[in-house]
Amino acid sequence: YDKDFYSRSPSVDPENTTETDLRCLRSGSFHSVPAVSRSSQRARWVGPKQVRYNYGMRVVVTTDAQEKSDGDTNRPVLDKIVQSMFYKAQHQETGNMWDVWLYHHAGTYFLYYLANVGEHRWRWDNISMATSLDGVHWTEKGPILKKTPGAKWMGTGSTWKSPAFDKDGKFYMNFSEEISGRQNIYFAESTDLLHWTRLKGEEYRFVQNEQWYTKKGRWDCIWTTPKPGGGLYGYWTASPDRSKKDAADGIFGFGESLDGVHWKALAPPRVIDDENSGEVGAVEKIGGKYYMLFGHYPAMTTLVADRPEGPFRKAKKNYKVLTGHTYFSRFFRHPEGLLACHFTQARDVEVSFAPIKDVRIDHEGTLRLGWWKENEKMKHQSIAVKKPVDPKASVALLGNSFDTKQGIIIEGTLKLPKGKESPRCGVYIECTNDLGVGVLIDSTGVAELGPMNVDGTGFKAEKPVDREMTFGSPAAFRLLVKGSLMEFYLDDILIESFALPANATGRIGLINAEETIDTLKAWN
Repeated sequence: YDKDFYSRSPSVDPENTTETDLRCLRSGSFHSVPAVSRSSQRARWVGPKQVRYNYGMRVVVTTDAQEKSDGDTNRPVLDKIVQSMFYKAQHQETGNMWDVWLYHHAGTYFLYYLANVGEHRWRWDNISMATSLDGVHWTEKGPILKKTPGAKWMGTGSTWKSPAFDKDGKFYMNFSEEISGRQNIYFAESTDLLHWTRLKGEEYRFVQNEQWYTKKGRWDCIWTTPKPGGGLYGYWTASPDRSKKDAADGIFGFGESLDGVHWKALAPPRVIDDENSGEVGAVEKIGGKYYMLFGHYPAMTTLVADRPEGPFRKAKKNYKVLTGHTYFSRFFRHPEGLLACHFTQARDVEVSFAPIKDVRIDHEGTLRLGWWKENEKMKHQSIAVKKPVDPKASVALLGNSFDTKQGIIIEGTLKLPKGKESPRCGVYIECTNDLGVGVLIDSTGVAELGPMNVDGTGFKAEKPVDREMTFGSPAAFRLLVKGSLMEFYLDDILIESFALPANATGRIGLINAEETIDTLKAWN
């Protein structure tokens, strides 16, 4: 065993011949989380004299399909493995995912995300990707950029076209690395969005301008918007030095670039009513205003400004765009309009890419996330819904046992309660280990999600959600369930992405909603 061996070894079938008293443990055990149960996982072991209940051997049988090679013996061939609904990285170097972002070009969706594998899940060491032709079915490609050997970890970024794209045909990506306790921003370029080359040299290292920003503070994830007159404006996660006059009301970074890779930091925009630091997800100009998706983990919020330089304010309504087991929503431009993406986090901290969302701005200028019409392609096969044995029960379990391992979509209408004192309606998702979750909706469309017994008792609200809008009655709903992840929509507005306490069993129930039964449709 040598913890630094892979940093200097050949990439194909490396063998450590150096004498040492330590041995390697490969993969994980029945007691390990999925991220450390991969064949590529290694840990130190003092040898056979150290006996533990979770040390042993596993017999693995390789199928013919897995034996095929695409020329890269370090990467399993995944081109034929297509995922939909909740995408989870399977590559041996990207078992753990975090921040995600999307870029659409020439009919292809390019999904990028921070990744690593192993027990130190927060020390991200690469950026990986997947692609899709429809934004619904994803094929994993694996790592595209890796951290330099001297860096502690990599930070997230985004992707944009060169301001001179018509001439040079280049795309740019930014990312950060922490080296010697300081986080700086770096850049890579590509002509096809698949193969990326790091731009080397001091001129491509973007550092904190200490006139406004803390030298060893946060400094990563530039998001660009077109600058009137040419070039780009950029917003990024930063630590403004609030002792400085022009940075006293700043909570993120701001700057400009003429070519997309050489950046000049400017004073941070003033934020009038939000003093808490956070993370910049994305900024876009929509209908004459600048909307920022700003992260206060684990919530994503909306800040709004009239000018790119600010000042920014909290959105008057639906300030918290996401509050469930999910984070880091980003915009991305699409020929049919602005869309958004984010990840969803299971209770065991495993991260998946959630379905793409439509960005909706109402007549008051309120931003909400909604059902994207192309997500209809997730409906692979229609399922006949079986009626409950007792349709009048508080929780009326449908007669089906749905395949929630592969994923299901259930749609119908809910007649909202007549008044605040009336029993709430909703849906129930049964989970393993005698657990379940209820989604309860009151007369105003305010939802609460949390654990519930199958007889409707014992409900404990974990996530209250008020999208601050008027829903119809009956209101159309959509329920997506895959494994331990779910999403719930009302009138095509996302109510919440939510992590169940355990995997769903496939049993779904209706709560105080007898009239809903005849409206139900389902697909896997």
